[in-house]
Amino acid sequence: MKKITLLIGMLLSTSVFAEKQFEITQKNAAFGTQQTVTLENKVNFNLSGNAIKVGDYFPSIELITSNLQSFDTSESGRVKIYSLLTSIDTPVCVQQAIDLAKFTTKHSNMNNGIEFYAISADTPFAQQRFINKYNLNGLKFLSDSIEHNFGKETGAQIKELGLLTRSIIVVDKNNKIAYYQRVPELTTIPDLNKAVNIAKTLI
Repeated sequence: MKKITLLIGMLLSTSVFAEKQFEITQKNAAFGTQQTVTLENKVNFNLSGNAIKVGDYFPSIELITSNLQSFDTSESGRVKIYSLLTSIDTPVCVQQAIDLAKFTTKHSNMNNGIEFYAISADTPFAQQRFINKYNLNGLKFLSDSIEHNFGKETGAQIKELGLLTRSIIVVDKNNKIAYYQRVPELTTIPDLNKAVNIAKTLI
């Protein structure tokens, strides 16, 4: 337990990883119960919930935006990319969110065909502070903080922490899962460019 607490503290400490650029990985792993994710390759955390698979319809989940509006993942008609952040208090998530925001700003023409979302288990109020701190106003944030239904219904919940495991999910216009990447190590980042290239074929 002491070792886990120390490692969690490292994950949450921006000073430990100051100026570090985290690796974008091609590695992929499944969601759901009986799966694990590592932190610093030193400790395993267990995942829980119902594992999503490519070809499944995305489950209907009620979330809250950072502006306290309701959002239902069952809405169809647009290609969607969900970028799952473990916690906005981690430097890895800062890089992941900033990279996503920069991409959506640079490629704003894609916003007509693809909707981009960042999701975490942080409260909408914490997300809004995060948005303001890093000037991420063009990025849409969704909160899974109330009942953690997103984590439970996708198999993305880290059981011991109640947080989401770092991932990216692409959903087509019919709300079917076309692609996902669930990184097996929390200090690595999923490949946004690969997810976008797949999403572009679905527009």
